[in-house]
Amino acid sequence: MIESIEISKFGGPEVMRRIEIPSPPLRLDGVRIQVIASGVNFADLMMRMGLYPEAPKPPFVPGYEVAGRVLEVGQAVKSIHPGDRVLGGSRFGGYTSEIVLPEYQVRKIPDRLSDTEAAAVPVNFLTAWMALHEMARIRKGDRVLIQSAAGGVGVAAIQIAAQAGARVVGLVGSSSKVGAIKALGASEVVLKSEWEEISDEQAGGFQVILDSTGGESLKRSMRRLSPTGRVVNFGASSSVSGPKRSLPHIISLLMNTSIVTPFKLMMENKGIFGLNLLQLLKEPQAGEFNPIYSAFDQIMERFVDGSFKVIVGKTFPLAQAGASHTYLQSRANIGKVVLLTTPKNN
Repeated sequence: MIESIEISKFGGPEVMRRIEIPSPPLRLDGVRIQVIASGVNFADLMMRMGLYPEAPKPPFVPGYEVAGRVLEVGQAVKSIHPGDRVLGGSRFGGYTSEIVLPEYQVRKIPDRLSDTEAAAVPVNFLTAWMALHEMARIRKGDRVLIQSAAGGVGVAAIQIAAQAGARVVGLVGSSSKVGAIKALGASEVVLKSEWEEISDEQAGGFQVILDSTGGESLKRSMRRLSPTGRVVNFGASSSVSGPKRSLPHIISLLMNTSIVTPFKLMMENKGIFGLNLLQLLKEPQAGEFNPIYSAFDQIMERFVDGSFKVIVGKTFPLAQAGASHTYLQSRANIGKVVLLTTPKNN
């Protein structure tokens, strides 16, 4: 039996409960991982509240990414071996002590990364990479705005954009986060409260904006693009107003969400992309190119040579997953929130 954290029903952090379930079966291309660390993402909060359309119906085990050690592999697995330290992305099920993932979603952990740090890599760095390189097509000299720059995706995006030669502006919620974001490569850091008060004329002129908030923020982002600028929207964190879902708040958010038409984009010479990483984490088909797996390899190469770094803001025991959600929602973190298991001796 293995330990997992289940969302028993939609609601606040209290709906998360510890369960014991049988070990999952091993598929031919499967990698059985003894999970040591699991990443916590804002999407996990949204699915717990019933705000994530693709989440399974409760009860289910959330979690998009894990790191740990390989226990066994299926007969078709070539690149991974028992005993390897690995990280991987999962389509749910990551809040657990053991998981089976297909080989194509798993990569070896570079020696310079701990297991805890490795659990902070898949979702955040893949999201930031796909947004900046595949969608926004970032270029040297671009002026780039990164919202929630102190969050997991933000920490990754600041580094990726700065290393591409962009002039990076990061938005943060408090002055205590400014130094850490500048150290990652941001040329300028602005408090969110100030950003919302200054005029579009003062704050405009961005070639690329990563918007994780949605609602009124997305309207503002579109206004502050320069001609030929691109917004990549990859979240709707403004839909989370409390520990539980608020229908009046959701209705207000939808009412304040910009309606963008092709004609309007054409007249303003602007573009908008929507990014859903979960939809890209699918099995590669023969003859089909999915850029996410090429991106995964390039990201890992940069961790091998030390170009990228991880910031883990806080860790919690797996059994305290509910507390990790409360902490993440407080937006007090700089970097990733990670759950840690207590591995059994084999």
